[in-house]
Amino acid sequence: MIVSDTEKFVFIHNPKCGGMSCHNALLKYDTRDNLFFEWRPVHGTDKILDMAHIIPFQLRRFFPKAFAEVQDYVKFTFVRDPYQRYLSAVSQHLKLGTGYMRDAILADPEAFYRVAAAFALTALKLHPVENDHKLVHFRPQVQFANIDGHRWADHVLKLEEPGALAASPVARWLPEMAAQNRTGGFAEHGYEAARLGPEAIAALNAFYARDFDSFGYPRM
Repeated sequence: MIVSDTEKFVFIHNPKCGGMSCHNALLKYDTRDNLFFEWRPVHGTDKILDMAHIIPFQLRRFFPKAFAEVQDYVKFTFVRDPYQRYLSAVSQHLKLGTGYMRDAILADPEAFYRVAAAFALTALKLHPVENDHKLVHFRPQVQFANIDGHRWADHVLKLEEPGALAASPVARWLPEMAAQNRTGGFAEHGYEAARLGPEAIAALNAFYARDFDSFGYPRM
């Protein structure tokens, strides 16, 4: 998350949606001394937050003063097709192991999709995803755009539709976003979500049901 008190905006960093490109472009506007970045323990608790990917609910709970101060700011975030975002999150999560293991899995598409399918069926549970900062990339996207079941972000922009960014007030802060957001590997031409198999796809459809419904992405 980046908060700019001079420009009066809040960038809500939904993982695996071009967020680092946004973060790097918006950092010059940050007036909170990069507070909302990296993993940090929450004072007085045993909880660790991924501050870069803090959601509105966590902001209100752990930083109520900051939450109150930004109510009238322009708040925006990006979203992405849930299947593509999930597979990108799996690739990101592999970085928590050794580079050798990640490279071996990514070098073999069959192995990658088998790992991703198995993860969807065995590990994609709401409680650990919401409470383990190492699983933040798998959080449902509605948790970044909404609070208490209502839309908190003023602008929710689809990563696949750069024209929507150009037509929004957010474009003034991210004029080069379309050129900056480039990915490689599987994501360069899109992941082949159908290779996950019907059981894993059904698990993703259930886990990300609100994302599909809220942001208008089609289910397989």
